[in-house]
Amino acid sequence: MHSIGHRLVVIATTAITTLLIMTPASATSLTPLPALPDLALTQDDFYVPPSPLPRGLPGDLIKTEPIQLSLYPEARATRIMYLSRSTRGDAVAVTGVLLTPFSQQPGEENPLIVHAPGTRGLADQCAPSKQTDLATLNVTSPDYSTLEHRQFLLKGVSVVITDYLGQGTPDTPEYLVGSSEGQNALDALRAAQHVENAGLSERSPVGISGYSQGGQAAASAAELQPRYAPELDLRGVLAGGVPTDMWTEVNHLSGNPTAGPGFAIATLVGLDAAYPNLDLDSRLTEDGRAAVDRVKESCFVEAFGTFGTTSVSEITNPDVLADDSWHRAYDQSLLGTRRPGAPAYVYHGTTDTVVPFSQGQQLYSSWCARGTDVTFEKIVGLEHVTGAALTTPAGIEWLTDRLHGEPAEAGCRLAPTP
Repeated sequence: MHSIGHRLVVIATTAITTLLIMTPASATSLTPLPALPDLALTQDDFYVPPSPLPRGLPGDLIKTEPIQLSLYPEARATRIMYLSRSTRGDAVAVTGVLLTPFSQQPGEENPLIVHAPGTRGLADQCAPSKQTDLATLNVTSPDYSTLEHRQFLLKGVSVVITDYLGQGTPDTPEYLVGSSEGQNALDALRAAQHVENAGLSERSPVGISGYSQGGQAAASAAELQPRYAPELDLRGVLAGGVPTDMWTEVNHLSGNPTAGPGFAIATLVGLDAAYPNLDLDSRLTEDGRAAVDRVKESCFVEAFGTFGTTSVSEITNPDVLADDSWHRAYDQSLLGTRRPGAPAYVYHGTTDTVVPFSQGQQLYSSWCARGTDVTFEKIVGLEHVTGAALTTPAGIEWLTDRLHGEPAEAGCRLAPTP
């Protein structure tokens, strides 16, 4: 527990908690907190996609590169770039990292999960794969999921982490747009299965895991898998702190200092990138342009604490949250409208102020109504930041059992309360 990864989790949770305390209810976007320093030691050209992109199918590898200074001494870390799709169906290059445990069994059918990361920020330096590398990590976007990754690695499960579209690569991230994130996650699984000497193949059983933004991505991927990637041997999905209804969520975030108004601003950027007809630029006020420019250059620690009580109505005119076209665009990411391609384990903290507990309940109920075998873990007293760092040992054990061929309990059930 004294590893570099554990220390980064502590740094991440401490930083966010400190920003919560520092940010007064009366703060505005015009009085931002000082930016934290970028301590990245090096950058390289790996994240520049070839132009033009190579022809191929979603999930095809473009290039790989070993990471020499990894956070994970128990695994081999390989940076990857692969083909995927944007919301509009355009071919894009997406990066990520594959962690291959040294405890892995011989053969090419070892289990694999994709970890869909929670919010890291919109700037290139926030890319999750860069936080895996000691040469490129950034203190404003530390990897708070290292404990989860390690639990899977110690069980002999490989972990591929997607950066999503536009994290590290030149495109604008389609932040909290479910279809884009879900496709990027599924294509990461496809790509990982073809990394040389990784002990993986198309016969490998796979799972999906994610929390917060990553929970949305994981759930979206699970719903998309039957038609987008039916060849994957998907065994289960673990989704926590899920923003099930983005229209409800963005209205909750807007102007709410305990939830992170910067995240609401980031969703405007992400939605506009996915649906350019929304034309966000024409709606921004002068303060709005400054806020958007800042959030585009911020990682999650800054985005959480910089914007005080700034609401969307203060930075857009007319207010985009009063516009039916924006409402419809947010609703494109509504979860629970399709049955996922595998059994699911959903978990949520009862005192979550960033993504309210009711959102997790909604996903559980919707999937249950569609005939999914789904377990719901209600974690009493857990709030969002702690949930991001600690995830759920019971959920990790549940997903590992699915990867090893044990069937899920049939029907809908509540997990035992510890």
